[in-house]
Amino acid sequence: MMAKVKTVCPRCGRSLQYEPRHRGKTVKCLVCGNPITLPDAPRRKFVVYPAVLAAIAVVVALTGAWSVWPSHFRWPDRRPIGVLDLASDYFSSPTNPRGWFNDKTLDVTGPGGPQRFRKALDDYTDRSIAVLKRAGAQGVIVWDLEGEQYPHKITYIGDPRLLGRLAPEMDLAADEFFRRLRNAGFRVGVTIRPQQLVFGDDGQPRQKNVLDIKKLLLEKIDYARARWGATLFYVDSNDGFFRPDEIWQLRRVAEERPDILLIPEHHSLFYRAFSAPFEGLARGGSPETSFWARRLFPGSFQSLYIADATNDPDIIALALWQGDVLLFRAWYWNPDCTLLERVENLHPTAP
Repeated sequence: MMAKVKTVCPRCGRSLQYEPRHRGKTVKCLVCGNPITLPDAPRRKFVVYPAVLAAIAVVVALTGAWSVWPSHFRWPDRRPIGVLDLASDYFSSPTNPRGWFNDKTLDVTGPGGPQRFRKALDDYTDRSIAVLKRAGAQGVIVWDLEGEQYPHKITYIGDPRLLGRLAPEMDLAADEFFRRLRNAGFRVGVTIRPQQLVFGDDGQPRQKNVLDIKKLLLEKIDYARARWGATLFYVDSNDGFFRPDEIWQLRRVAEERPDILLIPEHHSLFYRAFSAPFEGLARGGSPETSFWARRLFPGSFQSLYIADATNDPDIIALALWQGDVLLFRAWYWNPDCTLLERVENLHPTAP
């Protein structure tokens, strides 16, 4: 049973007691009627001692190290990788519901729709190949292969298996699209997600979390590998630190498919052992691979997206010198490309 609330009236000086239910409330003095605000129940303090915190940190660090050690991750090609955004939901329209090529006037529906889409895609591909060659890219990742019919956070579907259902016009053209990129000498890749897209009774989609991340990602990866020869995979909207088992599952994916490059959006230090984590200068990402990453995992690197971030070639030169791979917008010549061109004469050697 909770003890009664004891207090003293500041007006008449009498000692008073009230039932516990009145804690935190304003009551009247039982003698003089003066309003009195009773104290609320004291909050229990949760004390974590430094030694306990240190022990937890050691356990987490050792568990992480055990889960990823030793590192067998190797990707010697550190040339830039282009990013292709094919669409934007901002430019969607009744005749272009997936916002292809940021053109509301494009009509991909009705008679002749697939042909008009194909013509626009061919022009887009021509421009992109020219930019990729001039920038000296090793490959290119298509960020939104399924278009952008749905707003954020559904924007990037990340499931190439659903292309025929979600974007039939792209499904008809995708094989030739990727073939042209490969024939031009570039590795190709797509966005994948560790969630499963599902549709509710109202027909609206959502991304559903799954337990077996490894199985789902391998199915998506193997589909894109078999159909288009994809080897570059940006892992969008993964849970990183907030999903402790993810690091083990992603490492298994990397081990079972050693010829692919995984670029997880969210990550911690130990992801460096088997992937090239994504960092974006525009969102405050570090322009250089961390000291501990380079010490624990020699040869590790990050994928640094330089879009809309800086015109300082020294930052880019530092990233190149440390062996990081630069991601840049590749569907038109833009400040990213100009920045790459300014440092193209550098021939970095990783420390």
